[in-house]
Amino acid sequence: MSMIRAIAKLSMLAAANLTVVLAVQAANPQVLHATIDTKGVGPYFLLDIPVRIYPGSLHPDLHDLRVRNAEGVFLPFAWTDIATTNAQLESNAISAFPLKDIQSSSFSSFRQNRDGTLTPLSNWQISKHNPVPAWILDVSRVKGRLLQAKFKIADNADGTFAFTLESSDDLKNWQSLSSEQLVQLRHQGSLLQNLDIRLHHVATRYLRLRWSNPDTAPWIESVSVDSQQEVYVPPVLQWSKPIAAQACSSTHCDYALPENTPIDSLRLLVSEVNTLANVTVLGQLAAIAPVSSYHHRHSPLYPLHVLRHQKRAAQVQEDRRVWLNESLVYKINLPNGEAKSPDLLMDGASYKALRLQTSGPFNMLGKTAPAIQIASLPRRLVFLARGKPPYQLQWGVENKEGAALPLTTLIPKMDVSQPVQADIASVEIADYVAPQVASKPAEKVPAKEHKPWLWAALGVGLLLLGGMVWSLLKNISEDKAKT
Repeated sequence: MSMIRAIAKLSMLAAANLTVVLAVQAANPQVLHATIDTKGVGPYFLLDIPVRIYPGSLHPDLHDLRVRNAEGVFLPFAWTDIATTNAQLESNAISAFPLKDIQSSSFSSFRQNRDGTLTPLSNWQISKHNPVPAWILDVSRVKGRLLQAKFKIADNADGTFAFTLESSDDLKNWQSLSSEQLVQLRHQGSLLQNLDIRLHHVATRYLRLRWSNPDTAPWIESVSVDSQQEVYVPPVLQWSKPIAAQACSSTHCDYALPENTPIDSLRLLVSEVNTLANVTVLGQLAAIAPVSSYHHRHSPLYPLHVLRHQKRAAQVQEDRRVWLNESLVYKINLPNGEAKSPDLLMDGASYKALRLQTSGPFNMLGKTAPAIQIASLPRRLVFLARGKPPYQLQWGVENKEGAALPLTTLIPKMDVSQPVQADIASVEIADYVAPQVASKPAEKVPAKEHKPWLWAALGVGLLLLGGMVWSLLKNISEDKAKT
């Protein structure tokens, strides 16, 4: 019995010792902060949060972030971005009108109605074999912002077809949107197509497509446009530095990712030309899945992509890995230019690692495994300046005070259908470096760096340990006396 009692006392002693150790470890949480640079008189300031903040944050939704003034007082703030997980999408077929030349006076294939829509002229004809330098796309009836245009070109077209895209509301004043390319070619017995063009949430009535080389350009059979009726326009994606493969096998490579960082887009940096492979992207969940009340997809087209691959996504779920995307990745040199696969859409969630998996040998992507880049949306907030600057962001610790407010509470009587009007602020955040686990005993911390509650915890622990030792020795002495 004396031995059992001794073991029980020693167990309690170990538990008390563990309590003291945990108290010591929790004494110095890693508080991170950055200075905010403001421009203007305020009192409201809009601030984009760089994606480098995520690895040092405790949560993917950044709800540990706070704003302070120079006196350390918490400032009220609100998030201005909104979740678009349930955004309603529309897909509409639109009219495309060929132009004999790109001058505004040559619009002889259509007439403009009073409501702004375009109607084809019955007496205007052009042969599909003649070069067409440009096309007018009528999106005047499309509601909301434009997400994507899907083209259908002649079946016999083969090659890459570069063009510039412009927008206008009056068919006279044009603004450049982007330079794109349509791809339809046959390579090693496979039909390679990339006929979907992203429109970057533009709001306009007309689009003009101008071929870079009209003599080899294909005839456009039809065009459809996906749109979204949404006030929120996401900021520009922020891309990471190239991330090298961490480990590879004959059929896949794994890539470690920054902690808590949402992934809205993925880019494969294929180095070797004439590369072609079907790639599946899997995301590895963390051991403890993060709980987040915020989720935003950079492109609401991603759910449509998931639906098209629903069966495949359901099959690939193993070892805490989930299916994210599947696409043909290529980089091919052609006589009329280089054809490269576009960036892959992702779901905006955070993962511990990504796995790229090929249907055949992984060296189909080259002798050296390609690096990747991930892109994330910066979060955007608006804060009410009060007190002395400089103002600071703080994150990395839990705090019950200073949490984000609803936007309509922070800015009373605001029109929620309009963007927030405020002066601009900016902040620079350095790359986060995770704390290293020390291989040798930590040095003693000066007394002035300890907090009073830590001394209290240590004192209680020592008293508890002393009492246990005294009780254990007393019981051992009594047992010896009885013997």
